[in-house]
Amino acid sequence: MLEGVTLDQMRMFTAVAEAGSFRSGAARLRRAQSAVSHAIANLEAQLGVALFDRGGHRPVLTPAGRALLEDACAILLKVDLMRARARGVAQGLELELAIVVDTLFPLPLVAAALKDVRDTLPSVRLRLAVEPLVSCLRNTWHFDGPKRG
Repeated sequence: MLEGVTLDQMRMFTAVAEAGSFRSGAARLRRAQSAVSHAIANLEAQLGVALFDRGGHRPVLTPAGRALLEDACAILLKVDLMRARARGVAQGLELELAIVVDTLFPLPLVAAALKDVRDTLPSVRLRLAVEPLVSCLRNTWHFDGPKRG
């Protein structure tokens, strides 16, 4: 059923749904309206469901269309993330950043910093652990000074 579905069809579907009309969706994609209408008709045939009710002045998402729009958006978001991650790898960017923060450190500051990292580097996966760091120090230091020999 989904073998013939393309990312291009999904992009057209989401553009029309977001724009509210085939004409506006086509303009957003810089495509001919007929090409967009044809692609969505093919998508509907491949899926076996009507995505839009075309009975009125403007197309309206059907219940199936609303449900599948959510899936299409999630798929397109994952594909965009994959492309961004591939660009990052090609540029030598790390795929994951692991951070350990002490339990006493103000979490709003951590959240703000992580948001900045996410905004700047959306393809880098962040892993956060909040732990008492004194446990890390116990492994290498006694409270009366460093371990000896």
